[in-house]
Amino acid sequence: MNFLKTTRVRKVLLISAAAVFSAAVLLFSVGPFSVGAIEARLQAGAESALSLRGHDWAHVRMNGQTAIVTGAAPTDTARADALSTVAASTWSGGRVAGGVTRVIDETVDARLEHGFVFRADVAMNGRVLLRGDATDASAREALTRYAENQFAHGADTDLTLVPGGSASAAWQDTATRLLGQLARLDRGALVLQSSYGVLVGEAANPQTAQSVASALSSLPEPYQGAWIITPTGMPAQAHVPDVEACAAIIRAAQGADTLRFDRQGSSPSPLTAVALRRVGRVFQSCPSDSHLTVSVLREALAAGLDTARVDEVAVLLGNGVAEDPRVTVELVQDQDRAIRFSVTTLGG
Repeated sequence: MNFLKTTRVRKVLLISAAAVFSAAVLLFSVGPFSVGAIEARLQAGAESALSLRGHDWAHVRMNGQTAIVTGAAPTDTARADALSTVAASTWSGGRVAGGVTRVIDETVDARLEHGFVFRADVAMNGRVLLRGDATDASAREALTRYAENQFAHGADTDLTLVPGGSASAAWQDTATRLLGQLARLDRGALVLQSSYGVLVGEAANPQTAQSVASALSSLPEPYQGAWIITPTGMPAQAHVPDVEACAAIIRAAQGADTLRFDRQGSSPSPLTAVALRRVGRVFQSCPSDSHLTVSVLREALAAGLDTARVDEVAVLLGNGVAEDPRVTVELVQDQDRAIRFSVTTLGG
């Protein structure tokens, strides 16, 4: 009799254990303690905390209790605060019952993400012109002093500070190195944009060209170098690894002058003609999958004038549309300048 009771009790206990196990599985699969529910709760808490701190640029996705933060950080301070905010957004009492246990930083620098550009051009009078953006006032002043010391005819500086920008040692070091190498050339221009620092110019001899190329081959991370350096009477030394580098090279080659046409005429101004020829030459060093689009503003000042301007631009580039499928010269209705260049991936 006792044996039967024991067997019955065991069955009841097994059935109860199975029921509890099934309920637990159901609870952690679809209930409030499921992985999906926990991730959704933690993500909502992190996003709310970021919004309260004013970090609208930051985004969060969850992998279990690990938060991955993405977005273009406007400053290093903002990045650090956003990461701390996410880490503290929900009680971190360990796994299962707790909150965010780990934060992974996948943010990028807004200066790399949103067209932050620094350029320098050697003018006809030998002065170097610094244009575009600077990370902060200290960097702007340091670059100005450095340029004035490196270039015999001094520097003309007009650099804009990014709102909320902060110091970036890597950016300032890269800009300084580029300026130092530009000072070694007879003429040329540099551009620092996205992750590329590029230099286009003419060197007195192959030794100088090789030395400049070597200096640009090891820029501070996250920057990479690209260059087209032409020794006097010799072929150019070129390194343009991808389409992004090609876009920066083209920007350097077009120069700092406003591109325009003669008033009510089809011919580009003399300086614009020089820039178009230079762009056409350097584009030949870009990767084979690069596509150059040259947009000419449609103004319709006189019958046939727009078409004539397109033809003039194509001739000066040295690459008629029919001869090089990688080059397109087109009329556009709305843009803020007479001639604009853009580089994309061929077929992209």
